[in-house]
Amino acid sequence: MILFDHSGKNKKLYRKLHSFAKIKNYDGSELSADTLADCDLFVCFGSKLHSDSSVSALKEFIDRGGSVSIFSTEAEPNNHFLSFYGIRIEEGTVVRAVYHEGFFHPKHALIQNGIAQQFGSSAENMSTSMAFVHPNGTTLSVEPPSFTLLSSGSTSYPVDCPVAAAWESTVGRGRLIVVGSADIFSDEWLERQDNSKLCDIFFDFLLHRGMEFDPSLGRSDFEEKECVPDISSLSNLIKPCLQEIEPLPQDYTTLLCDDQFGLTMEHIPKVIDAYKTLNVPYEPLTLIEPHFNCPHPPLRMATHAPTMLAQPSPELELFDLDDCLTDARTRLVRLGGKYVDDCDLTNYILEAGWILGVDGGCNQVDDEEEKAKHVLHAVAKMILMHSNEMR
Repeated sequence: MILFDHSGKNKKLYRKLHSFAKIKNYDGSELSADTLADCDLFVCFGSKLHSDSSVSALKEFIDRGGSVSIFSTEAEPNNHFLSFYGIRIEEGTVVRAVYHEGFFHPKHALIQNGIAQQFGSSAENMSTSMAFVHPNGTTLSVEPPSFTLLSSGSTSYPVDCPVAAAWESTVGRGRLIVVGSADIFSDEWLERQDNSKLCDIFFDFLLHRGMEFDPSLGRSDFEEKECVPDISSLSNLIKPCLQEIEPLPQDYTTLLCDDQFGLTMEHIPKVIDAYKTLNVPYEPLTLIEPHFNCPHPPLRMATHAPTMLAQPSPELELFDLDDCLTDARTRLVRLGGKYVDDCDLTNYILEAGWILGVDGGCNQVDDEEEKAKHVLHAVAKMILMHSNEMR
């Protein structure tokens, strides 16, 4: 029998478990040995362990061979019970760092490489590529003898941290599964991705229905969390690094220093005596008229090269490439399309003759109809000659 913490958002899970086991509804009251007497599994969502008596009753239930599953993001008071099994629910939230279609809220984390335990020995159950949704969840801290089942993967933050863990008794049948999300098997998320498969695996393990976990085959190389300073809090505690100074005096002129620069004549006698010492005649300074040497380039005759007229560019717009590059058959087809709605047969014959290179001496005639007749005569003559050659 399953003691199920029934709520309005877990109806699909209730029906799924009810298909193969009897279910007894749990009203949220204090747990006791009598409440768990005839049960094999206790399913808990959220935090229901509010007293020491409930924790003791649940611990005795596991020691007798019962199974417990806790789906919760609330650290307290669940951690008081979970501390006996080396599992701890951490504060915080798992958020996705990569956008996936259909998951709009950052707390709805789609984890595609988060399977940390080998599910069974067959190739079908060994599906390390299963993808599941971890909605509104948090991470766990797992220590032996407990072992990790699921992790947050590489596309969620915190990166690669446990989000589901299990514990199994070595002397009895007691088992425990803790998932850091109360909504992972809710009606909204049970049928998303591979959450339904994980649900079957977890409850088959809890109810001893042929599912076994081997911790030695699973992952245990999760990186330890590093504590970093709370930058947002430290930013509000800015302290100046400058030393305190004395207050300014009332007379600000005392702060001015006028002896740094000055003009004095006391060194002039020493300079004049230096002239005598060096045997240099002393003369008062006079104004030296500047003389500028401006070099000029040599004179050259002004000769200019004749201006040549540039050749005009070729009139490419008047040059029809189709007339030279297209074969006669294609040009005749285009000509037929040009005169399909026109009754000007004379121009059609003349242009067709020009394409075929047949004029029949029409250049000697001025009348357009006569030119067309000459072209037709020349074409008929060529056809007749060709037919005679074929015989």
